[in-house]
Order: sequence, then C-alpha cells, then structure tokens
Amino acid sequence: MKHVIGLAAAFVFALLASTASAHHVWLEPDGKGVQLCFGEFGENLREASPGLLDRLQPQAKAVSAAGEQPLTLTKTAKAFTMPGEVKPGTSVVAEDTRYPISVRTRDGNTTRSMWWPAARFVTDRTAVKPVLVLDVVPVGGDKFQVFFKGQPLPKAKVEVVAAFGWSKTMYTDESGSFDIALPWRGAYAFEVQYADKVPGKRGEDAYDTASYVTTLTLVQAQGAEMPPLPAPGKPNR
Repeated sequence: MKHVIGLAAAFVFALLASTASAHHVWLEPDGKGVQLCFGEFGENLREASPGLLDRLQPQAKAVSAAGEQPLTLTKTAKAFTMPGEVKPGTSVVAEDTRYPISVRTRDGNTTRSMWWPAARFVTDRTAVKPVLVLDVVPVGGDKFQVFFKGQPLPKAKVEVVAAFGWSKTMYTDESGSFDIALPWRGAYAFEVQYADKVPGKRGEDAYDTASYVTTLTLVQAQGAEMPPLPAPGKPNR
C-alpha cells in the first residue's frame, strides 16, 4: 500500500511540474499598477490561489536609465500585484529564481530539471538593454531582439500572441533580431523558450538541465480592437 501511495504522489508531482512548465508568467497593466499572472496568455487562462499560483516565488523590479528599483509583490487569488504607475521609459521585469527543481527517475536514471520563468513589461518600444537571463526587448519600431545571458540568441522561436488568441510564430536571425508588425489594438505577449542542457547549480541545488521561458508584454494603442477570449471555467490544479 505504501508503494502504491508513493507512486501516486510521484505521479501527481510530475503532473503538476509538467503542467506548470508548460505555462508562462507575464506582466500586464492592472489599474494604476502592474500584475504578474501565471498560465496561458493567449487562452486567457490564469492560475489561482489556492492552486498552481502558490508554487511561484517571484521577485520584481523597475528598470530605467536611472537604475533599478525593487518592487513589492502582493499575492492575490489570481495574480501577484505591484502598485504604482509605470512611467514612460521604464520596464518592469519579474522572475522566479526559486521555482522547485523537478526530480524524475526513469529506468534507473534520475534527472534534475530547473525551470526559470521570467517576464518583462514595457510602456513603449524604446530600445532597452537585456537584464533577464533570457530576455526579449524592443529595439525600436517593429524590431525586437532576444538575448540569453547578455548575448544575442539566433534562431530562437518566438510566439507572438494577442490577448484574444491571435498568434504568429517568428524566428530570430543571426543577430537575435526579428521584425513584426502588430495588426490589432490591445495587449500582446512575446514568448520565447530556451533549453540549456549544460549541468549547473542554482545556489546549493544542482540540476542536469535548465529550461528558461520569458515573455515580453506590451499594449498597442493603434489598430482594430478585438475582444479577449472568455476565461476558462476552471484553472488547472
């Protein structure tokens, strides 16, 4: 019986880990502040608390030409909120550097996998410098650039998704850049993932592989407006 319970517990943990890692975090305006959500932006799916939202331990800061300023996050039932208007020329970035490392054993081999979710919100398309490990930043106009550990990331796949579900897949060139004209008015998320198979350590925790996922969100003021998708009946648990 204990063996069966142990297998069930392992299955549930693996299910939660795989569900969470298939998600991403993103930042979006919320009244006069910004909130960090967890789920699927293009499906209008937001994980809740109690639930998968409780597994996150994010940190956030405002970044501008004047420097960096830590921001206080408050967890609510549907998101992490941070008060204060984001001024033009300022980015808000957030990341979870403490998400639990997933441990899986198959055929006698144990793999420790680290998942590193992050997000950036910008008020406009003014060029900014990368600060996240995996970062997507505006360069100006319709041009954007992807960086990994401060270096341009070529041939990266970028999913551009509108709040109502429209999406387009882009790939960066050799300089980590791509151009896209956004057709609709409203919020967009640019999602990029990168798998690093070089073993390493996060603090005292060792891992065999690392998976990074980052979103850049912005709100476009011009274009035809489309309504967002209705929220799903129930978030994943």
